[in-house]
Formats: sequence, structure tokens, C-alpha cells
Amino acid sequence: MGIPDGGRPISTIKITDWKRVSTAFEKIDTPPLNSIPDDIRMTEEIDHAIGALTSHVRTVVEKCERKVPASSDRRKFPPDILELIRAKNAALRRAGAYPTPEYRSRARALQLEVKARVQAFRNESWSDLREEI
Repeated sequence: MGIPDGGRPISTIKITDWKRVSTAFEKIDTPPLNSIPDDIRMTEEIDHAIGALTSHVRTVVEKCERKVPASSDRRKFPPDILELIRAKNAALRRAGAYPTPEYRSRARALQLEVKARVQAFRNESWSDLREEI
């Protein structure tokens, strides 16, 4: 068995689940954090604390990552759908930061619009493919 796709390796990207990272950081009783003294007086203790905290953060983030293929179906969408997806994502961020009924309603409406538009696009693509066959 060789490398797929004509000898080129499949490129991957790392996706971080930031909600899992946040949940992991809420756990205070962890061995790396317990090794940090409560009363720091010397520069060596500061260096040790910084190293322990940095190592803990790096470990938590790495455990919450997963590798996925770099290619995505989103790239194949027409520009109008990509713009609609960007607007939906902005509305979701806004509704998350300021959860007013107006912002949540707008985000939900955009979610439904994106879902309908993507489904229609995929159905159109499928119909075109059937006609070619």
C-alpha cells in the first residue's frame, strides 16, 4: 500500500475543542498545578511555577485537539453561501457574548437559512450529476 492521491500525503489540520479545554481548566486539583507552591519567594520558584503552568496548558490543549483532513466541502460552496455562513458565525458569536432575545433569534434564523441553502445547493449538485449520467 502506498501513499494515496498519486504519491502526495493527505494534509491535515488540528482542530481544538475549546469547550473541552475550558472544562479541563476548571479542574483545580491537578498534579501539575498542585506542584506550584502557594508562597513563592525566589526566582527559581517563579521559573518553576511558570514552567508547570505552561506545561499544563500545553498538555490540556494537545489532549483536546484532533486531526482532520485539510480539504473541506465548504471550499466548494459558492461565494453567496460562504458569505451566509460567515454572517451566521458572527451572529452566533454575538448571541453568545450578548444573549438577548433579538440576537438569539437572528442567529437561529441564519442557522436555518444556511441549512436550507446548503441542502438546496447539494440537491442541485446531485441533480446536475444525475443529468450528466
